[in-house]
Amino acid sequence: MGIPLVSDKFKKEESQLKTLLNEYSDMIDRNSFLVKDKIDEVKKEFETLFNFVVVGKVKAGKSSFLNALLGIKEGEEDIFEVGPGPQTSKITIVRKGEGNVETKGDIVTIYKDLDSLEGIEIIDTPGTDTIMEKHEKITRDFLENSNLIMFVFDSKNIYTKSDWDLVEEIIKNLNKDVIFILSQKDRASQEEIEMAKKELINRCNKIDLKDPKIFLTSAKLEIESKDDSGFQQVRDYIFNEIGSHDKKRMKLKTIIGKIRHSINLNSKLLNEKIGELEVRKRYYENVQLFLQENQSFLNIRLESINDSLTKYYSSKLTDLKSTILQFYKTQKKVKELVEHEITKFKKEVSNTLEERIKREISYIIGEEKRRVDKFFDKEEVIDRLGKNSFLNEKLKSDVDKFFDDFQGDLENEINTILDSAFKTVTFKNKSLLNRFYILGSVQKRLDNEISSQMKALENTLRTNVESFLNSLKVKMQTSMFENYEAFKKEINKLEHFKDLKGKIDEYSRQLEDIELSISD
Repeated sequence: MGIPLVSDKFKKEESQLKTLLNEYSDMIDRNSFLVKDKIDEVKKEFETLFNFVVVGKVKAGKSSFLNALLGIKEGEEDIFEVGPGPQTSKITIVRKGEGNVETKGDIVTIYKDLDSLEGIEIIDTPGTDTIMEKHEKITRDFLENSNLIMFVFDSKNIYTKSDWDLVEEIIKNLNKDVIFILSQKDRASQEEIEMAKKELINRCNKIDLKDPKIFLTSAKLEIESKDDSGFQQVRDYIFNEIGSHDKKRMKLKTIIGKIRHSINLNSKLLNEKIGELEVRKRYYENVQLFLQENQSFLNIRLESINDSLTKYYSSKLTDLKSTILQFYKTQKKVKELVEHEITKFKKEVSNTLEERIKREISYIIGEEKRRVDKFFDKEEVIDRLGKNSFLNEKLKSDVDKFFDDFQGDLENEINTILDSAFKTVTFKNKSLLNRFYILGSVQKRLDNEISSQMKALENTLRTNVESFLNSLKVKMQTSMFENYEAFKKEINKLEHFKDLKGKIDEYSRQLEDIELSISD
């Protein structure tokens, strides 16, 4: 029902474009970092390719004119109410739809399933007196976004000041296509019509509008399906100047251009994010490799230190045991001699172990710093941090502190073990005969003490090294990433961003296909 006012060509392309636009908009909504870039406005523009705003004073015949323009015939339900008094106290928008009505403030939206509403919307404004007072801002917004403004005058009265104030505002400030409708021509004489046309042209010339488009219409004749209603000329003008195939093609191309602009913007944004994350990922992978290799290197070096210290300590304990047993075989004052030997043993072993630990750790620190320098010279690291990064020097300074703390803790633990050495073994002076008698018992106690000492040392070395390596890895991660978990989480977004980029590239290809199709 109804008479189409704009071209119905390119329906396939419209459907494809609508699907693309909705999917693209949904993708942006699901990914808040993407730029919306007025895409909601593009959606609204696409849903109604063309909009016509109708203005005029109360009782100028706007409602009857619009009903007739949309093809409503005698006996059919009016879309716009017709009556003797003001019928339009609100702004009324009519769109194609299922027949529902929505009211929001001073705006009423009516949905009608009419062929004449395909691809368009009609916006009917209150009378011009009301426009200039109550609805000026709302009406201006609609006027600014319109494709065509239809100014309706009663053929017998075109002299209202508020009408011409608005006409002048539209012509001078909005730069919009305007046509003038002299309605209800069936109620005016030919002389009145000619006078109205002449006056309208004169007033338009005064505001620098040359050759105004004027149409004489009779809604009564059109609704009754009689000739010479003037509506076919209005429809022809709308179709040829606003809603033709070419105009529709241009409109679709404009929308495609706006979508492409948004896609290019987000494509560039995603490329930047992907590039940044790929740099981060390469840095992350190199850090992980460095930490892994570093753990392996340190583990080997520290295990070597442990073996060296353990063998040395075992050797010194064995020597001490031999000395003590020899005292029991040859000396009377065993207690004093043994106590003196143990004191000497502890001092010598403590000094030697400290020197060995210091020497070995000093070597490891030097090697560790060379490894750090080598890491920061890697291209992937330079891409992320730049050359001569302050982090390099900071990390090497941290290495000194990490190992100093480790060395101090290890020496304290070993000295604690040394301090406890042989405290559970009692040495007493005995006669020579008694000493020989208890020699086996002393040897057994010494063996137990040595075994206990070795277990304590081995356990201390193992736990200290394990704790240090784990702690060192965490500290290095902290130095290299600031927030390791957040950095890792950010990198995990890379594949998602690449997937989004793939979808955006596909939308761009689809746009090219649609544009090519409507250009044929």
